[in-house]
Order: sequence, then structure tokens, then C-alpha cells
Amino acid sequence: MLAAGGAGLAALAGCSVDLDVGEGGDEREYDAGALRDVVEGREVPTRPDAFPVRVPEAMLDRHYGRARQLVAAVPERPDVPNGAVAERLRERRARVVRDVAERPDAPTGPDRLAAARRVRGAAAEVNGAYRAAVGELDRALVAGNREALREDVHGFRGGWDYRGGDPARALVVHAELEGLLRTARRRVEAWPPFPEDPRDDVFRAGEVLGDLSEGWTAFADAGRLRTRYLADVPEPVSYRPAITAAAHRIDRRASMERRRLHDYTERPAPEAFERTVEGTPAGYLYERARQGAENAAEDADAARRAGERARATLEGARALASVRAFRAAIDAVEAGEYGPPEDAGPVAAAREVAVAALREAWTTEPVPVSVDSVEPAREALSSGYFRLEGADGQAFEADDALADFAYARLYAEAVPDAVSAVLDALQGDG
Repeated sequence: MLAAGGAGLAALAGCSVDLDVGEGGDEREYDAGALRDVVEGREVPTRPDAFPVRVPEAMLDRHYGRARQLVAAVPERPDVPNGAVAERLRERRARVVRDVAERPDAPTGPDRLAAARRVRGAAAEVNGAYRAAVGELDRALVAGNREALREDVHGFRGGWDYRGGDPARALVVHAELEGLLRTARRRVEAWPPFPEDPRDDVFRAGEVLGDLSEGWTAFADAGRLRTRYLADVPEPVSYRPAITAAAHRIDRRASMERRRLHDYTERPAPEAFERTVEGTPAGYLYERARQGAENAAEDADAARRAGERARATLEGARALASVRAFRAAIDAVEAGEYGPPEDAGPVAAAREVAVAALREAWTTEPVPVSVDSVEPAREALSSGYFRLEGADGQAFEADDALADFAYARLYAEAVPDAVSAVLDALQGDG
């Protein structure tokens, strides 16, 4: 299916070589119902839960149980002098009670943990605001709590040697730990500043308490996930040097390929091609791919500068896949592909090819690395769905959706080679 889709996608997209359509293409109209039918009843494929560590219900129960305790300590009808404050507390309390009961779902274990931490943080925020309103919050104790978290995060990072078994799975686990430590570090920052007198701004005081709660829970989850991961590794190896080197190797490779496209990276669509591509799927695809390559490079650079070795390596895989998707998009546009579709048919065909490419990329071993690396393709697919769900037949809706689906396919097809490059980088090659 992918081979056929790749060879004939120009035809699927209703394109022809040397098609020259400018802004006038916006006058096109489509059958709105036919556009909506492209995604009607079809869900965006759910990201597989390929995280190497199983997240048990007990870890979630810990957060929701504590959230329940925190919100239970706040009266359903808070007795505070300010009526507006009391009403706002009541509304926020009710929202947290509902979230605790519903336990927001998510496709992966780490995502479910993140949702539980957010609910617990919201409960801590309501609890803190109420305690501030009744004069039970001590500014010095909050400052001490912040300092304790800061010291614990520093201690965790100081003794962290990125141990694991299989290097690819260790990479994904430690990237998640880096994200949790980043959350803890950010939540401990002294912003917003805690009010001199908590009763003067009870909701700012509550926000500080909520942030601290999320910081502590992220830190605790990092420790628990690392413990659970290493419990299944008989003889863990330190991958800190290998992952550090891999981040730089994959960056060099992505940078080299990006430099080969220097004639395009700074040129918007109207300046990049001899034919006019404004107001066509070709123009939208080019700009999406160009911006994707730029953003991916920036994300990888930010992770390296933050000292997040594992995340930088995975972001490097995305950077490599995105620059290759950009190259493929340039080639397609130069070949005259992705002109305005005649009707909704080519858009539907492009969606099917994109979904197939995404699913195929998810199966590439090592799956945990591939699932992380291909996420931008799923995001592009989601964007196309969003364009069409409320379509009213305008040209830009069909064009944007077709470009989103095309980019999802091109990016997904670039992932296997990018993942292979990561494995080479971890082994000291490349």
C-alpha cells in the first residue's frame, strides 16, 4: 500500500506536473459533507504504549488518593469572609472532585501519570488557597519546602549515571526521567513569588502550593520509575557516556543534511520554486516541512543545552527525520505534485496512505524509540483531522488537510532510517 501510495501520490492528490495555481485557487469550493466524511467515524490512530516500564495502578492511586485527601480538607461551602473568594474556591473544589472521580485517561503509562499529577496539583492548589484564606499558611514553611525540593533534584542529578540494560530502551526511559526532573526543577522556581501575607492573595498562594505539589510528585515518579526499570535489569550498565556521545553524533548528522538544503531553509514557498505554489497543497506542504525541520533542530539544541542527553538524542532522531521529510517535500513540489485536489477523493486517499505509513513506522524496532520519533507524523495527521471535522467546503480546508496528510506520510517514512541512525550513534558509529 505504501509503495503504491508513494508512486502515485501525485495522482491521488489530484495533481499534475507544471500545474500553476496562485491565490485565485482560494475561490475553489468543495462539497463540505464529502470533506467531513474523510474523517467522519475515523479516529486518529492512538499512540502505542511502548514505554519500557509498566506503570501500575498503584502509582496512579497514590496521586488520586492524595488529591482526594487534599480536597476533602476544603469545605464544600468554604466559610471565608470574602464571598467572591468563597465562590471561586467552591467552583475549583468541585472541578477537582470531578477530575478525581473520572481519573482522566491517556494512551500511555507516563501520560496517565502526568494526568494524575496534574489533578493532584490542582487539589493542592485549592487546598493551599483555602488554607491561605483562613490564615493557616506559613510563608517560611513554603520557602523551606521549595529549598528541600531544589536540593533533592540536585542530588538526584548528581548521582545519575543513566544505567540500564538494552541501550535503546534505556534511552527512552532516561529521556522520560529527564522530563520529570525538568518539571520538578521548573516547579521549584520562585515564580510566582509567594505573597508576603498569603491572605492578601490566596489564589497566588494556592498556585505556588499547586506548583510545588507537581514538582514533588514529578520528582517522586522519576525515582519510582527508575527503581522499577532497574529491578528488571540483572546487570545494569552505565550509558551516560554513550548517550552523551550519541546526542552529538546524531546532531552532526542532522546538521550536515540540513546544510545541504540551505538554498531552501530560509526561503518561503513563493521564492523557492519557479512555479507558483501559493494557495495550493504544495505550498502548504513545503512550509509545514520547512518549519518542521527548523523546530526540530531548535528542540534538539535546547535539550542539549539543558544537559538532557537522552532527550537530545531522541530529538536528534526527530530532527533527522524532519530534514529528510523536508527534502522529500521539496522533491515532490519540484516534480509538480500536490496541486489543488479536484474533490475530496484525493484527500481521503492521502489520509489512508498517511495512516498506513504511521502504523508501519510504529512497528520499526526498537519500537520504544520509533514510537517517540514518529510522534510529529501523528500530530500532522491530527491537524488534518481537525481541519476537516468542521469543514464548510472552503479551498484552504482541503489544501491544508491534504498537506497535513502528505507531511505525516513523508515524515513517517523517514523514521526507520532516523531510528537506525540513533542506534548507530549509540554504538559509536556515524
